[in-house]
Amino acid sequence: MFLAIANHKGGVGKTTSTLALGGLLAESDPCLLIDLDPQANLTTGLGVELPEQSPGVYHWLIGHLPAAQVIQKTASGIYLIPADAHLTRAEMELLQKSGAFYTLRDRLTGLQRQFRYVLIDCPPSRGVLTINALAAADYVLIPVQCQFFALKGLTALLETVQHVQRRLNPKLKILGVLPTMAELQTIMTQDVMSALKNQPEFHVFPPIPKSVKFPESNLAGEPIHRYTNDPRLLTPLRELVKYIKNIQQQAQQ
Repeated sequence: MFLAIANHKGGVGKTTSTLALGGLLAESDPCLLIDLDPQANLTTGLGVELPEQSPGVYHWLIGHLPAAQVIQKTASGIYLIPADAHLTRAEMELLQKSGAFYTLRDRLTGLQRQFRYVLIDCPPSRGVLTINALAAADYVLIPVQCQFFALKGLTALLETVQHVQRRLNPKLKILGVLPTMAELQTIMTQDVMSALKNQPEFHVFPPIPKSVKFPESNLAGEPIHRYTNDPRLLTPLRELVKYIKNIQQQAQQ
């Protein structure tokens, strides 16, 4: 399964969600995470620092190197194609290529035989990198912060997804919306959850509570389940992983 984790708005928990899901999926199956954000927070969140001259996702994406030369196995057992600041050059270079929006899809050819799950952490933009991820993905997961203005960002992303479905990738499906940084006792979170559940076009997963444990685990370079056993945090994530695995099994039947 190729799963893009995307939202045009920054700070909604895309990278944290990618890292948490990748860690749980890697417990039972080979899982590859692709850091497609020039900020490289997923890379550092897995405890990887890419030296200046070392190849990463940029060198793989524009066609210089095969995946085998850029994939790293992290200490937590997750496989990673890391990013660094070189990725900022990719958007301009990709737009100069024929079939620019299909570059990632073409580069992913063959990796589904090696990895059961490939998760793509997208940048917070509607640029060519995000479009590449959506054009390559089977599903898109949309993290949404439990704040009022986050709903506007969701509307914008849904429009982008619909455009990609019409023009580039008709098989792309919305896996669902993942409410993040939820403060479950507040009126704001309750109102956001109510608004999300009133939307019939997508599934809404159980909310992920706001917790300092998430940034702490990122600083430690570990997925959240290896940093804490707090069921408030892990139970909704494990439910989401179970949902993903069920979808994958159904697709293979």
